[in-house]
Amino acid sequence: MAVCSAGAVCAVMVGCAVPGKEALGSARADVAARLGPPTAMYPRPEGGERWHYSELPAGVQVYNLDFDATGRLVRNAPALTQAWLEQIPVGQWTVSDVRYWLGAPQRVERVARFEGEVWTYRFLQLSDPRFAYLHIDPSGTVQRVLFVDDVSNAPDDRP
Repeated sequence: MAVCSAGAVCAVMVGCAVPGKEALGSARADVAARLGPPTAMYPRPEGGERWHYSELPAGVQVYNLDFDATGRLVRNAPALTQAWLEQIPVGQWTVSDVRYWLGAPQRVERVARFEGEVWTYRFLQLSDPRFAYLHIDPSGTVQRVLFVDDVSNAPDDRP
């Protein structure tokens, strides 16, 4: 048991497991032991499973960990990057695609000038916090993707 005084750094810490650092080839059971249960799990079309580890709603990243049919990690990638979000095929992706690739949104809203839902994902572009707004029509298809800077924590420089 470690005892720490105020201001001291404990030498004994629980491992700092980060989904993005899991090595390809790792066994599913080993990943689960290090990271705990995933936020969501989806079957992969080619066999195996996709595990999501989401930092949302307070964080800014979702990690996709793909396991093949033998239970080995074959892909490990962040889902919420500007480059990846810009590639969303508008008019083609459905709610199922969004959940499979990005996970659950930070929030779901409705706006006056769009018939459908707006799914919000918070992410970082370099070190700048941003929002991606996915406009999903009543049939469940992505119709628009908008990007907006998150200025909620920006200094208020107004006089």
